[in-house]
Amino acid sequence: MARKIKAWFWILLLIPVLAVLTWYVIGRRDNQPAAPEPETGAAEQPAAAVPAPEASYEPLGDATLGKPGEYVVAGKITSEMGEAISGAEVSLFRSPPRWNPPVLEQAGPVDTRATDEQGQYRFQLDAPANLWIGIRKEGFAGVTALLPVRDTQSTVRDFQLWAAPATLVGFVFDRQDTPIAGALVIANTPPLTYVADNPVISPTGHRTDSAGKYTLENLPDGDVSVVAYARGYIFSEELGTLKAGQSQQIDFHLSPATRIAFAVKNGRGEALPFATAAAPGQFKFAAGDARGVIEISVPLELPPFDCTVAAAGYDSRTIVLDPKNPPANVVLEDRPSLKGRVTAESGQAVAGALVSVWGTGGAQGKFDGSAFTDKAGRFTLQLAYPPVREIRVTRTGFFDQRITYDGNQTAPVDVAVRLKPVEAGIYGRVIDHRGFPIKRFVVHLRGADAKPGAGEYQRSFSDERGAFTITDIPPGTYTLLIQSVLNATTDNVQIVTREQVEVRKGFLFGEILMQFPPPAPGR
Repeated sequence: MARKIKAWFWILLLIPVLAVLTWYVIGRRDNQPAAPEPETGAAEQPAAAVPAPEASYEPLGDATLGKPGEYVVAGKITSEMGEAISGAEVSLFRSPPRWNPPVLEQAGPVDTRATDEQGQYRFQLDAPANLWIGIRKEGFAGVTALLPVRDTQSTVRDFQLWAAPATLVGFVFDRQDTPIAGALVIANTPPLTYVADNPVISPTGHRTDSAGKYTLENLPDGDVSVVAYARGYIFSEELGTLKAGQSQQIDFHLSPATRIAFAVKNGRGEALPFATAAAPGQFKFAAGDARGVIEISVPLELPPFDCTVAAAGYDSRTIVLDPKNPPANVVLEDRPSLKGRVTAESGQAVAGALVSVWGTGGAQGKFDGSAFTDKAGRFTLQLAYPPVREIRVTRTGFFDQRITYDGNQTAPVDVAVRLKPVEAGIYGRVIDHRGFPIKRFVVHLRGADAKPGAGEYQRSFSDERGAFTITDIPPGTYTLLIQSVLNATTDNVQIVTREQVEVRKGFLFGEILMQFPPPAPGR
């Protein structure tokens, strides 16, 4: 009896030990760290090619529709020599900087972070949005760029900051050489950075002190356009050339002007922030402030002139503006709007879907704007070319939806769009042996048993990040081929193939990382 009790004692003692070991093995298997992506902004460092990691899969489900915190903006800030810049201030804004003469305005940032020792920054957002990113660092020219955040895949934007050792100083006087305090002086330097082929703006502004003096630091060398604004004066523009390590002086003498100010409102009496005014022959452009007030300075004794006032979402209006008797308010009429909701076939809201609208005009209709759906799947668009001729809806993981209306049909005020999920597909990145992305490469997908050139399904091209996407394919096993095309960024490479690429039913994407070997010796 004592021997049986002793055996049961050891069995009971082993049960919790086995349970702990089983939990540890399963946890180690399910929580293997993902392979880090290469740093696209890093300086070129020769390195041997390493095997590409195996495919990993993300199941189709609620996560693909986007949840708070899944919209990631990340990147790296480097100098023109490719060196990481730590401590750079990176801010996200809802709107671009507004230089409203004679007022310098910048809305508060959504979030601000400092780059780490590797020059990296990272933000997490709750929903897709069209944002502006601003980067500042002492000793470097600042940059500001549009940053669309569209889906739950990480939005990666790397930037280079150029050393800015030049300084601009000067004074602002009136025609009697009296200093003007509080005048705004703005230096517009040529764009030093491009994002998706769009120039990044980099203006720098400062106000004059009681002696009329201004100082603009951290400017890059080269040509510069400098403008000076002050209330009650005509703005003045001067051109100059800055040299690294030197300080250049540019002075201004402003002429007196008639100051005109009026408020822009809608039919309900609500102020329209940041409305604009333009008058060819008198002034090119003037922007209102957050209260909807537009200030214009015109030459003395100027006769009445035509002025066009506009605001987003409203029909523009041309008025006769009399400098001696300006209107207190300019009222703009609302544009017709289109709103709606985008859902999946299951009825679940689809966030981050891009809704594009075409209106009347031209053989194919005029592009009338686009918007992203919010977390509830809803969107709203103001129309400039009604009625609506076509609505297009796109979202990663779903088939595109196109709704057209002919002359006998009109789009409803509130439209409902349902998207069909894509059954299977793959995405991946193409990089070279150093880990740098390769763009404009063609990606083919064909049946695993098919001969070259036969049984081919879709093809795609790698983008600026080297990323490619192929969807709308039956589940199965395929062969993936990647090869260069004309004007590609990497030469002397051979076709890279991956056999037995599995695309599973019920899974949205399988990530596949392809890595080209280094060029052959002697080339």
